[in-house]
Amino acid sequence: MGFQKTNLLICTCLLLSFCSVYAQKKKSIVPTTIDFRSDIQIDGDLSEWGDSLRNYYEKQDLQYEIANDEKQIYVAMRVKDGSWQTQALHQGFSFLVNKEGKKKEGASIIFPIPDRESLRSLASKDKDEKPADIREGILKAVRAIFIVGMADVVDGPISLENNYGIKATVKIDSSDAVCYEAVIPFERIGLEQERDKEVAFNIKINGIIMRTVGGGQPMGRYGYGGYGYYGTQPSRKETQQEPGTWIILPLAKPK
Repeated sequence: MGFQKTNLLICTCLLLSFCSVYAQKKKSIVPTTIDFRSDIQIDGDLSEWGDSLRNYYEKQDLQYEIANDEKQIYVAMRVKDGSWQTQALHQGFSFLVNKEGKKKEGASIIFPIPDRESLRSLASKDKDEKPADIREGILKAVRAIFIVGMADVVDGPISLENNYGIKATVKIDSSDAVCYEAVIPFERIGLEQERDKEVAFNIKINGIIMRTVGGGQPMGRYGYGGYGYYGTQPSRKETQQEPGTWIILPLAKPK
């Protein structure tokens, strides 16, 4: 009996120890520095970032990392949870940069946002006509990158292939995670002459976005966010706010 109790006690201690380590791994990890990197390719392959992204936003089960070179700032995100993947693919990953180092609105890039008509077409297809991985079908419905507050660029959607130096892409990797990469030139954020100041960053998966017209009549769930078109075109608003995680750090200097 004593031997069985001893074994049970040992097993219980090992289980508690494992649970404790696992819980620690799942807690949010906020970066303390930004790396200077010149080897980043915006292709959805996160291998150049290392085996895993070092930072973690617990609420959204989101791994992420930020880096910069002499002219641009880069961001990578990875999400493994299926429900957060679905939200990210429909509502977009959001990367915001406030050059004043304040936790408030700034230059933002939102991606991916699938085209609503293409999504409807995908949903209406017979089961045997839909892609084996519906996520790939959603990604093929993406037509633009949505941006806000960039210098010399009108707020709204821009082409995936644009002349502003803004790029974003999303892929599904071999571990079944959804992987995101984006780059924004310093000149689009107004950071060319202010590299020594602290900069505020916000990273998140967007909340539910509603599309509205005129007086704010809802038009559906899918859209580009509450940052607006001009004239009589529809506006879009994040009705279910996600606060995201804030990071305030100076940019990295060349080594």
